[in-house]
Parts: sequence; C-alpha cells; structure tokens
Amino acid sequence: MTDSHRLNRMFRPRDLPEFVGLRRTQIGELIKAGKFPEPVPLSDSGRAIAWLESDLVAWQNARIAARNAIIAERNEAKGHE
Repeated sequence: MTDSHRLNRMFRPRDLPEFVGLRRTQIGELIKAGKFPEPVPLSDSGRAIAWLESDLVAWQNARIAARNAIIAERNEAKGHE
C-alpha cells in the first residue's frame, strides 16, 4: 500500500492536551498566532475538527529543534568565555 492510500491518524480537540502537553485554551491561542497547525474540518459546518498526526509530529519536532538550538547557543557561548 502506498503512502497516498494509507489513512492518516487524526486527533480531536479533546485528545490534544494529552498529545501536546498544553491546555485547549493555550492551543487555541497558538493557532491564532500561527504557531500551531490548523485543524482539518471533518464536516461541512466546521464544527467537527481534528488534527493530522503528521502535523502534530512536525510541530513537536520543530519545538524540539528550537530547544536544541537554544542549548547549542548556550554551550557555544560558554565555550567563548
């Protein structure tokens, strides 16, 4: 089965806090600020929404990379003291 034929795992709003470690209100603020993936509407009304697991993993990886960059900068600064 090719990747284009595989189902994407999706997370509903109630599942996000456990997956990303933030409260739903914090997630909403990050979405408005463009710092968290947009949800996928599951219905035409847009009331039912979910996030693709791949989008959430990419967001997590970006946060990890940002943390690692800060640590590397700190370590580099210590090396120049």
